[in-house]
Amino acid sequence: MKVEIKRGYTIYSKDNNEFVFVAPHSGHAIVNPVHRDDHSETIASLCWKELGGKLIISGISRDRLWGIDFNRKIPSLKEAMKNYDSFNNTEERGSLLDYAKKYAWVAIDESDYNERLKIYQNFWNEVGDGKYIILLHKNFPKMKAVPSIMDIITFSDAGIKRKIIKKIVNEMNSKYFDFFEKIKTDYRNAILADTRRFVLNLIRVYEHFNPNDMSKGHKSSIEKDLDKITKYADKIAMNSLNFWHPHMAAKIIKDVVEKIKNGN
Repeated sequence: MKVEIKRGYTIYSKDNNEFVFVAPHSGHAIVNPVHRDDHSETIASLCWKELGGKLIISGISRDRLWGIDFNRKIPSLKEAMKNYDSFNNTEERGSLLDYAKKYAWVAIDESDYNERLKIYQNFWNEVGDGKYIILLHKNFPKMKAVPSIMDIITFSDAGIKRKIIKKIVNEMNSKYFDFFEKIKTDYRNAILADTRRFVLNLIRVYEHFNPNDMSKGHKSSIEKDLDKITKYADKIAMNSLNFWHPHMAAKIIKDVVEKIKNGN
């Protein structure tokens, strides 16, 4: 096994570069506890241990102010510097949802911008080496993600067709049905606990719970949660397999990857 500690991320390599497992949102959670994918690197490492190839783990915060979100686009120098002060102002952060959805960082000056750009480009250059690239992204047990435990998506049918993935997912649902049934109560409780955390944090920030007076980002999250509550009522399922069952999550991903490699 080869370990390369790079600026902003770490690479673990063995056997071959056929598979590349990537945890782009691992790293430090500074100020905001949800600004990292806790346990995504655990799942990625277990997959890599079984299948070999290369494991790339982000080592910096995905918060635009403190680090880089590797799963977003490169901003222009002008945009990055223009938004730095706003991201540095806690009261304004909620209004920056559109920027955060698109761009990977903000910068205090041109030197800062160029340093982050170099890290970002190096990271994706490393990722691009593999034949099969699997990005792992852990979602907190949010109401808005119901009823999915694990979402498997493709890059707009690039590399593998969506209909093939859909067929594989149906097979996984049948294969692991008994396991999903056993854990459903725990994950319903996990969703309720995280929803409570989210609501209490909103009350801490705004001192009320009126979505009309909240930031665009917070209001959007509430609307998505309410939409799922309305749709599923008391039949709410569960989201986020990683926290208590990382080995099983890795096993399911391994099965999916091997089916793709072997032509299903």
